[in-house]
Amino acid sequence: MYATLKSALKTTLLTIISCLIALEVFGAIAMRLFDLPANLPNYKIPIFKPFWSDINPIWGVWHEPLSRYDHVRKCYQTIYTANSHGMRDRERTIKSNKKRIVVLGDSFTEGFGLKRHERWTDQLEEKTQIPHLNFGNAGIFGPTQYSLLYENLVKKFDHEGVIIGLFPGNDFLDDSIQFGQAAFGHRYRPYYVKKNGAYELVYFNKDELGDAPERQKKKSMSRGIRQVFRNFTHSVNVVEYAVGLIRQWTGAKIHGRKFIFDYSGYVDYTDADWHRFSYVFSRIRKAAGTKPILVVVIPRPGDFLYLKQGKHFKLQQDLKSLIAKDPNSYMLDLLPIFAKAKDWKIHYQICDGHWTPLANIIAADNIRNHPFYKAF
Repeated sequence: MYATLKSALKTTLLTIISCLIALEVFGAIAMRLFDLPANLPNYKIPIFKPFWSDINPIWGVWHEPLSRYDHVRKCYQTIYTANSHGMRDRERTIKSNKKRIVVLGDSFTEGFGLKRHERWTDQLEEKTQIPHLNFGNAGIFGPTQYSLLYENLVKKFDHEGVIIGLFPGNDFLDDSIQFGQAAFGHRYRPYYVKKNGAYELVYFNKDELGDAPERQKKKSMSRGIRQVFRNFTHSVNVVEYAVGLIRQWTGAKIHGRKFIFDYSGYVDYTDADWHRFSYVFSRIRKAAGTKPILVVVIPRPGDFLYLKQGKHFKLQQDLKSLIAKDPNSYMLDLLPIFAKAKDWKIHYQICDGHWTPLANIIAADNIRNHPFYKAF
């Protein structure tokens, strides 16, 4: 009996080890030979202070102040650091005698996969000699969140203008509570929900807010343990990437949307999406007072496919109508600019679809020539 049990346990253990080894080999092949866009292990001891975390009770995800993250994928390797305010930026003072511009947005604004000096905001700062304070955030960060960020933190910083990096590829989806509950149900996130003809701010999954010290300590420990496996194995990164895709696919189907790969924010947003964004923009516009605002529209690879198919893009006209209501609001759509290239793929990282350093240079050159800068 004992020998039989011992043999069964040994067989089970060997089977588990064999499966784990096979999964690790599969993950390494998928990521290194077939460009699966998951994070690569960086083989570094993890820091238990996370770089992106649902720690702010008002806008949710933010960077831990003075945190660091070593990000490795097949097509890039870079280090992210946050300043004392939680910005991925050099240290900035709240008060300043210089004219300054603040920049809001998601991962394309924060500079996902880029060294700090390669980002379009840093390029603009160098070319114009005007400080561009980068408040971008790659942690699934939509217009609702960066409007709350502006109203509650950013506006405290002396500045004379605002740039919004609008990424229609997911900004409308990120602000949908139906999509968010299905795709990001494990996250603490704010949403504007229309009730009785007015928008009400609703916070989803309050249990995941990590601002309480004892909860933050517990979450940091569990994150640190998971990060050990992320930093030293391919398989865990592949599994987490697959889980993320399944969540987004589920969210898209529940919300009656196309799957994210077939989605274009220039075309596929709903009337409810647009009305909500218009409301969010009006809040930023009101909080900014008379300061000029420039909305920079950032295309994704799928948008070029829609353009090639000759589909009518309604976003440009909707945005023009929205900003026409205010003489201090402007827009710049980068889609026709990037579409001029013979191969638009030179602008996007093959391993995850974010901008290359070249794309940031082109964006900065076109943004700085916009009439928005005449105000400075």
